[in-house]
Amino acid sequence: MKTSSDAPSLQLLDSVREPLVTALLVCWNHERFVRDAVRSVLEQSYRNIQLIVFDNGSTDGSREILQSMADEHGFELVLQENLGLVRTLNIGLRRARGEFVALLATDDVWLTDKTRVQVDYFLRHPDVGLTIGAVQAIDADGRPLARKNAMQPYVGAVTLDDLLWISRTTNGPTVMARIADLNRVGGYDEDIQTEDYSMAVKLAAHGVQIVGLPRVLTLYRRHGGNWTARESRWRDLCAIGQKYCRTRAEYRRFIRERLTGEFRRLAGSRKSEALRLLFSAPVASPSSDFMIGLLKLALPARLGNIVQD
Repeated sequence: MKTSSDAPSLQLLDSVREPLVTALLVCWNHERFVRDAVRSVLEQSYRNIQLIVFDNGSTDGSREILQSMADEHGFELVLQENLGLVRTLNIGLRRARGEFVALLATDDVWLTDKTRVQVDYFLRHPDVGLTIGAVQAIDADGRPLARKNAMQPYVGAVTLDDLLWISRTTNGPTVMARIADLNRVGGYDEDIQTEDYSMAVKLAAHGVQIVGLPRVLTLYRRHGGNWTARESRWRDLCAIGQKYCRTRAEYRRFIRERLTGEFRRLAGSRKSEALRLLFSAPVASPSSDFMIGLLKLALPARLGNIVQD
């Protein structure tokens, strides 16, 4: 994996060509945040954007806010039952007219130049199919959290090995991809919930080039109700391992680096999930993660998370 010294240049391109970008937003009960998310797309410095917003059966005031904004700004609003995020994204891909697609959860916010930065990079590098940026964490009220929460998962070329072995996020609200590449690999895997990571792995496995850009592109809101904070990732990790590296000689490394690390993470306070993982996947290993996970599992929850993380 490349280091920051190998980072690609982000000097903006004053290009005559401004290809259409499709922005897909999926809302579920984000009444407090959805207005800011939609505005952040409408206020992009890059103007050639097709905005499609889905409401997946919200039961708060999200639909009323979105309908009012759609009436005012004229973007496409799809009101539907809750079909789940990944299935909805595939529906969005079928509606997309753009050359590129970018995703945004409706509790997060794009920075103003986000779309322009990524489109300019794609125009300079026609061989690249997916770009990932950094996020700056904010709280529920939009206040920046500590700079250590400016999460930069990868900088420079991102390989399949990087994605499989390095336990880092792919920062879903920052990604932009060529729609032709997504369609070529069959879209998102609807049996895997972690849409950003699984799609990056799928594209890399099909030879698509992925690049991490050394720039914060999105404000990622931590408000206690984030999906990633509520749901366990181990089932998705098991599915990804089976699909994309089960036949590779390094499969045991995937188990050690990703599944055993997930076991350690869960063992402190989500013991029932840790036990399900332990008995569902081949995580038993003499690794330090496994031994620390066992120790955390044996301790009361209030003590388990004190053990080295």
